[in-house]
Amino acid sequence: MIKCILWGGYGWGNAGDELTLAVALRDLRENYGASVAILSPVPGYTKALFPDVQVVPYTPVERLHPVWLRVIHRLRRPFGWPAPEFDLAAQLASAASEFWAQSIQTCELLYLVGGGYLTDLFHLSSYLLPVQIARAAGVAVKTAPLGIGPLQNTWSRRQLKHALRHVHVSVRDADSQALCHQLGIVSELRPDDGFRIREVMAIERPPVVDRLPVGINFHRQHGAAEEEQTAAWWRAVVEALVTNGFPVAGFCFHNTLASDFSQTVQLFDQARLPAQLVAFPEVDFRTACQRLMSYQAIITARFHAVVVAGVTGLPAIAVANGAYYRSKMAAACKNNPASQMVEPNRTEPERIVELLRQARSQSSVVSGP
Repeated sequence: MIKCILWGGYGWGNAGDELTLAVALRDLRENYGASVAILSPVPGYTKALFPDVQVVPYTPVERLHPVWLRVIHRLRRPFGWPAPEFDLAAQLASAASEFWAQSIQTCELLYLVGGGYLTDLFHLSSYLLPVQIARAAGVAVKTAPLGIGPLQNTWSRRQLKHALRHVHVSVRDADSQALCHQLGIVSELRPDDGFRIREVMAIERPPVVDRLPVGINFHRQHGAAEEEQTAAWWRAVVEALVTNGFPVAGFCFHNTLASDFSQTVQLFDQARLPAQLVAFPEVDFRTACQRLMSYQAIITARFHAVVVAGVTGLPAIAVANGAYYRSKMAAACKNNPASQMVEPNRTEPERIVELLRQARSQSSVVSGP
């Protein structure tokens, strides 16, 4: 019998999500030993990263509605009443989903791993379904420090409020806690689990060789506005760095080719730099985290890249475009003088050059141009 099941936003190639899964796995094994399993939407990938852990495939069955009911729900959607996508009873009745659903029903604890997946920017109903099954079965639910919100419609707020009422909820930033307060969800504020990286892997900044590059990590952030202007800002930043003598190199903190890799390659091409300067994405989150140590500083659109940089003292420029990233990047930079959050619509590209020069002068181990 599985006593504890981990569930969260991992499995899709984001190095930070896999890092928080590793920390959660370490924590829960202290209490439950080998009786811990990971519920995963991509079980093969999760098993490759954590080969000594039982992985339970997550295969939810979507509810099928008659056409007339789907039309009514579509008309009501703008008013915050979208059609429920999943039926709890169907998960237990279907051979495709009964194993994972029954595993949750018979465990002692469903533990939500850290990350920012509880927002309707993503597939919120799918993430909440295991929580709803646990709650219906009287199974305890507890969370790691989460990023919660933004929630853009009334239905999402109702779903979340219903799923997390009376749950031991931890959040990682002030905006998430404020949203919980609005919904009547009691929460405590704690640092993101990524700050505990040294508990699951060895990572240190090596003696820095002269003229290490500045690591550039670009992707179009969820919920961001003015994408064309933002891409132009990133290009101007890269060009300003090169003009001022800073060597640059691209890196990925997400291993889906269409994400960080292709977008950073495109950025370098537009800045008239060779695509070969962008490192190919790493399959294992541990290698992706370690790669950060090969730069004198990083400029990144990824939250957990800033977190890992902060732990090791690596200077980081955290780029935040939109409310979703503004709150989480502020939390990533908190109490870390080597990290600085910037917003493209408020920061001139030359200011990034100044910040990197300041970081270089304040560090006894970083040398640059």
